[in-house]
Parts: sequence; C-alpha cells; structure tokens
Amino acid sequence: MVERMLAALRKQELVLRAGIGVGIYRCLHEWPVWFNDEVYHGSAVEFFAGPNFFMFLDIGKVAGLGIYVALCFTVDKSRKSDGLMIAPSLLCAAGFLAPVIFSLGVPVAPIIMLGALFGVGLGVGMLFAQWIEFFGTIPPIKTLQALAFSYVARFLLLPLFDSPDVMTGALGILGMALVSVPVTSWCIQRTATAFPVSRNLPPSGTFVRRNGLLFLFVALFAFAYGLGSGMTDLSHAPLETGWGKVMPSLVVLLLVLRLGDRFDRTILYALSLPLMLAGLLGVVFLGLPMSVSQVLLSAGFSMFHLLIYVVVCSDAFQSHTSAMPAGACVRALALVAADVAIVLFKALPVGTRPTVVSAVAIVSIGVGFAALMPRFGIEGTRSATDLVRDKRRELEGLAAAHGLSARESTVFELLLEGKTAAQISEELFISNGAVRAHCSRIYDKFGVHSRKDFDALFES
Repeated sequence: MVERMLAALRKQELVLRAGIGVGIYRCLHEWPVWFNDEVYHGSAVEFFAGPNFFMFLDIGKVAGLGIYVALCFTVDKSRKSDGLMIAPSLLCAAGFLAPVIFSLGVPVAPIIMLGALFGVGLGVGMLFAQWIEFFGTIPPIKTLQALAFSYVARFLLLPLFDSPDVMTGALGILGMALVSVPVTSWCIQRTATAFPVSRNLPPSGTFVRRNGLLFLFVALFAFAYGLGSGMTDLSHAPLETGWGKVMPSLVVLLLVLRLGDRFDRTILYALSLPLMLAGLLGVVFLGLPMSVSQVLLSAGFSMFHLLIYVVVCSDAFQSHTSAMPAGACVRALALVAADVAIVLFKALPVGTRPTVVSAVAIVSIGVGFAALMPRFGIEGTRSATDLVRDKRRELEGLAAAHGLSARESTVFELLLEGKTAAQISEELFISNGAVRAHCSRIYDKFGVHSRKDFDALFES
C-alpha cells in the first residue's frame, strides 16, 4: 500500500512541485495585503494607504511582467541565464527585507517602504511570467492539475505568514521567497528533458486574431470582479478568500483524478462560467451575508484563472510557441481592469451599483462564450494530451510503414518539428555525421532527395 502511494507520488512529482511553487508565488503575491492591514500603511505616505497601496503594488506587477517578457525575447532567448532565473525571487526577498527591518522598530523612510513594495511587485510579476512559460511546455492536463493544486498549497501556506507576530510572518515570507528559486528551477529543468520545449514568439497576426476576444473577456470579467469586490468590501479577507479559492480547486482535482485524460477543457468550461456568473450576480441578487458573497466571488475568480491560463498554456503547447506573451497580457489586463473598477465603483451612486455590477457581469460572461466556444469545437473537445498522443501514433505509423529503425524514427520526428541537423545532434548526443547518415536513409525511404523536398512533402 505504502509502495503504491509512493509510486503514485513519484509519478505526479512534477505536478506536485509545480503546484507548491505556484502556491509559493500566490503567497508572495498576497502577503503584502495582510501585512498592510497590520502596519505597512502606517509608515507610507498618505496617498498609498488603503486601496491605493494595492494599486501601487499592481503597477509593480505589470511592470515586472513587461520587463521579464522583454528580457526573455531580447537578452535571453535560450532561457539559460541563471541571473534571470533567480532575479524574480531575489527582488521579492529584497522587498520583504523592509518589513523585517520595520518590525525590529527601526525607522524606515516612506520612500524606502514604497520602493520595497514596488520591488515586491516587480518580482511577483516576473515570477508569474516564469511559471506561465513553464506551463506552456507541459501537457495541459498537468497544467490544470498543478494550477488547481497551487490553490491548495496557498491555502495551507499563507496562514503561516498571516501572524499577529509581524516579525515571524516577515521572516517566513522572506524565506519562502528564497525557497521559490530551487522549486522553480527544478521544474523548468525537468521539462527540458521530459517534454519537447519550443519557446518561439507566436506570429503577430495569429496572436492578435486568436486572442483578441479572449483579452476582451479577461478585461470585462476582471472589471466585473473589481465591482463585485467593492460590493462586498471584503476583497482581501483572508478566510473568505481562502475558502472561496480552495473549494473549486479541490473539485477540479477530484474530477481530474477520477476522469484522467478524459477531463478536458470543455468540462472546465462547463464548471467555470456558471460559477463565475453565480459569484458575480450572487453579490447583487441573492441577499447572502457579505462573507458568503465573498466566498462565491473568490470561487468564481479562481475558476476564471484556471480556465484562462489553461486555455492560454494549452494553445501554446499545441502550437509550440511561448505562452508568456499571451499569459502576461492576460495577467496585466486582469490587474488593470480590476483596479480601474475599484476606483470607478466609489464614484458610482449607491443606488446604481447593483445594476452596473449585474450588467457588466452578464456582458462579460456573454463575451466569454463568444471568445472561448470556438476553441471547444469537435477537435477542441478532446484534451491536448489526447491530440498529442494521436499525433505520435500517426508518426509512429508513418515510420513503421516506411521501414524506419528506432533511431531513424526519432530523427524523423525531430525533422518534422523543424529541428536542424545541428540541433538534432545536440539533442540526441550523436555526431553531425551520424545525423546526416540517418537523414539520408530517411529521405531514401520517403522517396525524396533533400531536406527541402522532405519539408515540402509534409507541408503538402
């Protein structure tokens, strides 16, 4: 029994480690909120007290997203820079030093506290970009499992830092920022050997055309969520938010365990949209206690995250492109739209608030159907794992029909991925001469005479 459990855990090691890693990210992302409630705002300039504090933090996150994406596609295209790997967590750790110093009773100038806060935002934004890139390189079913498990990890970890003893919490979150480095690094290195990784930018025309409605849905739903948060006035309540986020994630995890690869994006879609709509409209029409409304609202928003990021990452996985640009756009839009909604909510007359919230909620869900339903057609109703498995069977059948050896079959698949002879040599640890010999035999068996003819054959 124990051996079977250990074997099952080893089989899911990547999912569990990634879930813990993103759970740590969620703690780094949310802990400044709890610390602000205790003491942070007391040392900052007046403008950054209360809601303005969170908006300033979000500005840092958006900046971090943009900076990291730009660096990855200009300075570090191969993603081999150790400095870029550890920079997000180090920025978070440096930012959390200010709360530690403050907790010791040492006076800290407001500008330093705000700089530290902005540094945390930068680090958190960069760390999110790292994880979204990682999830674009693994099968979508594993992405879904890891993201759902991350809410469980967050639920268990965050209370450790939400402590009346501010020093204990500050030191704990500082340590967790440093722990994030080996966890993230292990997962990224593991995918380099477990799954074929391609991190090219998607074609600009395809990127805009495919994601335009998706981005509109994200902006509208996040805006509606910001309005709903204003209705509850509990948007940062740790208990209600925690339960709201963890319960739907547990349901998703149980369904994934039960259905395995049969759990696809269509099921997630069917679960998400009703819960998102109920979370938003429940605030207005159901007359529930505010704490219950906050649980519903948080549950809807966590399902929104699961749905959107699984869609973005599975699209990148299937198209062999980077998930980072679309994921960064989604995250930035969600942050900006929610903050704008919070500002506008205060300007709305009290009597019109329920009408505005419900109208925006209904429109956003309607746009969600329009944006996502085309991605759930006949082929889209099957999981990306199934599609990858079918493609591999098709290639194996082709290789067997043309009499390719085991090594030739491997080279054949790499040729179809667009790899050059030098890249194949490096990946398989064989000489360039051996690669050329394999390619020559493959060309002969398929009746072509060159790489150009081979590519043209399979393009047609």
